[in-house]
Amino acid sequence: GEETTEKVLLYAEKVKGQNNKKSDTSDNEWFAKPLDSRLSDAIVNGIDKYIVADVKEFHELTNLEPIQIIEGPLLAAMGIVGDLFGSGKMFLPQVIKSARVMKKAVGYLTPLIEAGKTQGQSDKGTIVLATVKGDVH
Repeated sequence: GEETTEKVLLYAEKVKGQNNKKSDTSDNEWFAKPLDSRLSDAIVNGIDKYIVADVKEFHELTNLEPIQIIEGPLLAAMGIVGDLFGSGKMFLPQVIKSARVMKKAVGYLTPLIEAGKTQGQSDKGTIVLATVKGDVH
């Protein structure tokens, strides 16, 4: 569960021999970066300190629908995480931290998505689900 995950993350930091330097970024340094870069950096580096404020600012500035934010810059950042993990440059504890940041960002956007649905957005799409023979997923 959650407690076990925390123990794994703490152990990984201990074994690494140092805390993630990027998580020690000051507020001034963080907010000096371009907004889209902050969103990506937060997810890729597992920094949740500013994610809600950054997603809120991104939503206000771009006027994109919340789902477009999830499917756009947030999923792009998770794609980077997947690539780094696949190439052996990122390990499970870091992926877990990235997933938690993504979850926090989506958690902020979910009520906005629900609010949009109640305002007459009854856009029902089609879901196509497929799997490859032999895939364990």
